[in-house]
Parts: sequence; structure tokens; C-alpha cells
Amino acid sequence: MTIRVGVIGAGNIGTAHAHNLATAVPGSTVTAIYDVDQPAATALASELGCRSTASLADLINADDVDAVVIASPDGLHAEQALACLAVRKPTLCEKPLAPTIEAAQRVLDAEVAIGERLLTLGFMRRFDPGYVALKREIGAEGIGTPLMVHNVHRNAAFAYGLTTEGTVTNAAIHEIDINRWLLEDEYARVQVIMGRSGPDTPDGQRDPLFIIYETAGGVVVDIEAFMMARYGYEVTCQVVASDGVSDMGDGGYITRTTARVRGQPVPEQWIGRFRDAYRIEMQAWIDSIRGRAGPTGASLWDGFAATHAAEAAVESLRSDGWVRVDLPSRPDLYR
Repeated sequence: MTIRVGVIGAGNIGTAHAHNLATAVPGSTVTAIYDVDQPAATALASELGCRSTASLADLINADDVDAVVIASPDGLHAEQALACLAVRKPTLCEKPLAPTIEAAQRVLDAEVAIGERLLTLGFMRRFDPGYVALKREIGAEGIGTPLMVHNVHRNAAFAYGLTTEGTVTNAAIHEIDINRWLLEDEYARVQVIMGRSGPDTPDGQRDPLFIIYETAGGVVVDIEAFMMARYGYEVTCQVVASDGVSDMGDGGYITRTTARVRGQPVPEQWIGRFRDAYRIEMQAWIDSIRGRAGPTGASLWDGFAATHAAEAAVESLRSDGWVRVDLPSRPDLYR
């Protein structure tokens, strides 16, 4: 069975997803593209040998679209996810689920009312070989019990226009999600520290940011988010644990430091660093729709939890202090 996918968004990530689905993910094909930039949608559709649609509704309701990928701007995700849920089509929605808790809650309530997990969040780092290897390091067979996690997320430039809040809700949202996944723990509180801004920071904005979370289990998670770092794209993660330290360097390799033993080029942008993660994520999503696996990847609940934690960090930006992350109870659908 081939899953026929409609892709919303013909920008960088929408184009990457469409190419993967059309050429690199067995069991899938792309039948329709929609973008408010009609020439961009038409050009991508022509390249892939499919059609562009005149409206969002035309794509979502099309008989030859079995599943949908949402790769539009952040503020449109919730509205478009609700439209996909209304017609019961499996959907992969790029992060974030929504920039606000209120919008994310509407989508969560809609899926819970349906009683079926139809929406997957595009937190592709869960499929990245580097992060997968790092998670295997945690525990008795590796470095022991996590105590602290240090994250670095740097961009040479921020393509969407830098805003202080956007750094949290659009960029650091990746670290917010992946650390929940690594630690299997929820956040309890957060504080954001704004340092001296770099020379490319627009007036009125702050960059870089230093975000500190404490989890319910007492692990301290820090995130350096630097969106205008100039030199290139870099993502690293270090887990400090009871019996050792494991580092995930750029490129997805692991360096372990434990018992006095240590073993072990910067990309231009994110799409190169995480190329494999995007493809593996998309393959897992298609396989789950084809019935070859159960729900896979980040759930709608994971997207809601990430938005909740991100909004608490945004509140800390305004209050200049610790802010509690008061996540409500997880619905039974996601247990």
C-alpha cells in the first residue's frame, strides 16, 4: 500500500519533506502541494510530478490525499492541524504545535475527543542517530543516573527574522522536547537569562539566551540558544551522570568520558546536520500509517507539553525570574 501525501508549505522544510516522501521513503508518494505562495507550490509540484492546489481545503479534502504534512509558518499549525483532524487524516505537523498554550489546547482537546492518535509532531531529533545513541548511554549499562544536561543550539543566522520569544518557541523548542525524551521526565520550573547581545541582533531583541529548566526529578537542563552566531550551525548535548559523562557532538557521534578514559566540520545549516533524522522520521511515520508499526515519534501530547514549557520560558523573559511549569494531567489517550 502506498500512502498518498499532501504537503502544506513549499519553503525549505516543506520542500525537504516532499522530496523525501517522493524519492527516499518507500511506501509513500506526494500527490499535492499547497502554499499561499502559489508559484512556489506550482514549481515544487512540477518538480515532483504532482499537482498544486488552489486552497488549503482542496488539499486536505482531496480523495487522493491519504495523509498530510504541515510545514507552514508556526502561527498556522494549530488551525491547519484542526482542519486535518476534522477529516480524520493522519498528519505530521512540524514543530511547534502552536506558539501559545491556548491554541495547543484546542488541538489536544480535538484529538482527545476523537479518541485516536492521528497527529504526530515533527520533533525529528528523536530519530537522529546521535541523540538515539546518547539516550542509550543513560542508565546502569552506561553513564548512570543523569544529573545535569548541557545543550548548545547555534545558527549562523535566523531565516525567519529574529525575535527573543521566537528563539524559545521556534528554535529552543527542539531542546525542550528532546530533553523530555532523553530524561523521560517533565519540567518543573524554568528561568531565562539574557546576556549581552551579539552584533547581528536586531534592535529591541536579545540573542543569545541561556535557558535553565529543572525537571520534576531534579535534573538541571540548560540550553544556550544563539541564533545569530555567524560561524555556522552547531547542535551539541552533554549528559553529566552519576558514573560518567557522554557528549553528542555535531554530526551525531558520541564521546564518552568515564573512569579516566575518553574515546572518540561544522555544517552551514540545520537541514544538512539533520538530513538523516528527517528521512528516518518520515519513514517511521509512513510505516505507522501503513500499519507496520504503532504510533511513533512525538505525540500531540508531546507537542502540547513542549509548548507549555516554552510559554513558561517566555513568561520568565518578562518576569526575570523562575517560573513554574504547571503541566496538566496527561490524558489517557497518550499513556
